[in-house]
Amino acid sequence: MPAQSNLLTGSERRWATAALMLATAMQAADATIVNVALPQLQRTLGGGIELGAWVMTSYLVAAAIVVPLTGWLRRRFGTRRLYGAALCLFVFASLLCSLAQSAAAIILFRILQGAGGGVIPALTQAVLHDLYPRERHGRMLAIWGAVAMLGPILGPALGGVITDLSSWRWVFAVNLPLGIVAMWRMHRLLPKAEAAAVAPFDIIGLLLLIAGIGALQLGLQRGAGHAWLRTPELVGEVSIALIAFGVTAARIRNSGLTMLRLDVFKDVNFAAAAFFNFVTSALLFTTIVFLPALAQGPLGYPATIAGLTIVPRGVLMMLVVLAVGQVIGKIDFRIMLAVGSGLTGAGLALLTLVQSPDDLSWIVVGSTVQAMGAGMILMPISTYAFTTLPVEMRTDAAGLYSLLRQLGCACGVAVMSAVLQAKISVQLVDLAAAGAGPGTPQSAAELVNRATLQAYADSFKIMSIAALVVMPGILLFRAGRAGNAAKEAVPHTIE
Repeated sequence: MPAQSNLLTGSERRWATAALMLATAMQAADATIVNVALPQLQRTLGGGIELGAWVMTSYLVAAAIVVPLTGWLRRRFGTRRLYGAALCLFVFASLLCSLAQSAAAIILFRILQGAGGGVIPALTQAVLHDLYPRERHGRMLAIWGAVAMLGPILGPALGGVITDLSSWRWVFAVNLPLGIVAMWRMHRLLPKAEAAAVAPFDIIGLLLLIAGIGALQLGLQRGAGHAWLRTPELVGEVSIALIAFGVTAARIRNSGLTMLRLDVFKDVNFAAAAFFNFVTSALLFTTIVFLPALAQGPLGYPATIAGLTIVPRGVLMMLVVLAVGQVIGKIDFRIMLAVGSGLTGAGLALLTLVQSPDDLSWIVVGSTVQAMGAGMILMPISTYAFTTLPVEMRTDAAGLYSLLRQLGCACGVAVMSAVLQAKISVQLVDLAAAGAGPGTPQSAAELVNRATLQAYADSFKIMSIAALVVMPGILLFRAGRAGNAAKEAVPHTIE
């Protein structure tokens, strides 16, 4: 492909790059643009918090599963065909989501959308490497990273405006014209690439991955507030997950037949970075999901205002990431991780102060402080995760790193949504027992609002404690500086 890309003129290369960036922005925004539309979607399709969680996590889990497959699929089918197929699936699934008439349908279509969208980020980075000479790779990947971060920043605001002006269905339908333009330009301009001979596809490994992640997700999403050992469904789901992961580990050890190369976790820096990547992604994305629901639900604000409240956090987080990138290698990165973890915990603690519609400013302040902390964590760990790994292991490590980021987002939303539901039930019982209302419809609504607000505060408190509890994990990183770390880092973004 690199040789064929030289046949493109400068104008054609720019058009191809613009199409790639459009696809990246569309895919990145889709993980957050739906957040603000969830309350309206839940009312239309007859679901509550649980449906909103499934709409988010089904997309994230599907995207996580296809990430390890991207390399094999590219070698088997070629970049141009794979990119076209992935983008076509993403756009078609977006159309189906906009037409969904039931909770089951929207979850199924989100799975299809995630399967198509999960291929786009990794494949875009590969295509940019092919389109441009080596000396321009750093610049192009920096532009790509900025676009990937702008998607989640602008997504909630755009989703709020669309939801208020029309309905939640147009949040998905907006992908159609954008996707068609991107597909048209890429089909005309992306260089052709012949499919290469590849090793046989590890279908057993794929089935184990789907079974393990799917069962784990079901167990986490339904487990909060239940007696695990007394619930046969939960015991079965957890057992399936453990068996699937255990068989995967056995296959790796005995035959090496797997799509996941788990020996990368023998590297202490990578293992520690992967752990912080998982936890930080879980806390960050769960907050992005919770805040619009909190603003539109018990606080009673319109979708546009709910979306705009989390835009400042995204902008400041991007600036923090760029600033941290300038000092990596100059100071001990463990200091940045410690400060970042502290800010993350403090920001989540501030969100517990939201108790009435007059407290909207605490949403902006608390979420912005948390985002600053996350920015100080994500850039250093995505840099140092790969610096001590052998070069030949970095591609496999990058796939696992992205997989854990997606799983962190999905698991965080699943667990905390279940915790939130359990907390609401407990608060309703406590308030009713305390005689918080005479039982009229209006007082019943007020009771639910009070219980929901307190449940959100309790959930943010749990998340704040989690951010601080993992801080000792910083000591797992090996001491010292890595002068070339920033140059060799594999770019990663949070959606």
